[in-house]
Amino acid sequence: MSNTPREEIAGRVAPRSLKDDLASLKIDRNASRPLLNMKTERKPKARRRSGGSLVLKLLSFLIWLFPLGIVGGGAYFAYFQYKKIQAKPLVKVATVQAMTAGEAEKLLSAKGYIKSRNQAMIGAKTPGRVERMLVEEGTKVTSGQLIAVLEHNDMDAMLESRKASIARVQAEMEESDADLKEKDRKVKLQLNLYSRKQASSDAVEEANAAREMSAARVKALEANLKLQRAGMKEVEETIKNMNIFAPFDGTVVVKGAEVGETITPGGMGAASGRGSVVTLANLDQLEVETDISETLLSRVAVGQPAEISVSAVPNRYYRGRLRRIIPMGDRARGTVKVNVEILDPDANLFPELVSTVHFLPDKSVQNPNSTKASLFIPKKAIFEENGLSHAWVVDSKNVVTKRSIEVVVTNEELARVEKGLFSGEQIVLEPKPSLREGDQVKIDE
Repeated sequence: MSNTPREEIAGRVAPRSLKDDLASLKIDRNASRPLLNMKTERKPKARRRSGGSLVLKLLSFLIWLFPLGIVGGGAYFAYFQYKKIQAKPLVKVATVQAMTAGEAEKLLSAKGYIKSRNQAMIGAKTPGRVERMLVEEGTKVTSGQLIAVLEHNDMDAMLESRKASIARVQAEMEESDADLKEKDRKVKLQLNLYSRKQASSDAVEEANAAREMSAARVKALEANLKLQRAGMKEVEETIKNMNIFAPFDGTVVVKGAEVGETITPGGMGAASGRGSVVTLANLDQLEVETDISETLLSRVAVGQPAEISVSAVPNRYYRGRLRRIIPMGDRARGTVKVNVEILDPDANLFPELVSTVHFLPDKSVQNPNSTKASLFIPKKAIFEENGLSHAWVVDSKNVVTKRSIEVVVTNEELARVEKGLFSGEQIVLEPKPSLREGDQVKIDE
């Protein structure tokens, strides 16, 4: 009876394997240690667990921060690329210019060169070598003043020869006149004797023939004397031409020769001799020679007022007037040449300076501020907002800024700026209403 329950229990319990038996033989090392050692070892474990927890938290934070940084950087880069490829407003710009009222109201402009109305290259009528130069560049001379002298020693000698010949002929004429008087006396004597039957007719004829011969010699000597005097005058004129005089009042602007150089009429260089000794110009009568397009010629007329600016004289404007339209067109260039006289020249002006002529309306002549410089902008750049005038200013990075300005309209295209802008700034023309402060624009070239 007792064996039956054990057998039933044994039948219900699973048999143990070798692996289970080996696992049951595992030694618990902590159980063999003293209680004190166990306590001392537990405290360091608690400290290690606390420090490790902080490190784990920091590492976890860094791990989460890294992907967040990547996401933020990617978003910024994407935004930057979006702004970069975003279409920028296309605008046209103009520059704020400092101009005079005359320039602002000009009908048209033309470039040319200053010249004198009385300007000439002064040379000699006959060739010769310069003996004396009496002027320099910048010397002011009057009409008839001696400028230079050419060598003429040979002409002086020839003149003396002519004078000697004239003296000889005059002496021969005196002798011939005396002989003619004697022949006249003899003719009268023979006629008296012939009337009293004391001389023959042959004697009278012989006396008349001698008188005619004497008279003919006197005429020949008179002609010779006239010829000698003409020759002397020719030499004197040649010598006079060796002295070069100023033909009009003016200033020497070019000294073309020095002492010892040869002057040859029509000479074109050193090989053929100088063609002139000086270039003389009247600097009190200056004008600008310029060309106007045929299509614009109808805008101007003789007497048209003008304002003249000269590159060599900055910040100075001269008054001018269209003096002459030369009636000859340039077929190749399609232009017509005109002369604009300068009404108020000064010592700063001289020939061949580059000049710009601004032809003005007739009313500009009466404008006292026509030569005063101011700032001007195109009217297309101005827009109204809240009853005030504004303009969009473009900086060096093509970013626009709205600027409040004060302007005065001067004509159909320009306005004078009283306040708000500076010379050289760029402004937007015909700005669109969609333009906003700080927008970056693209400039239409």
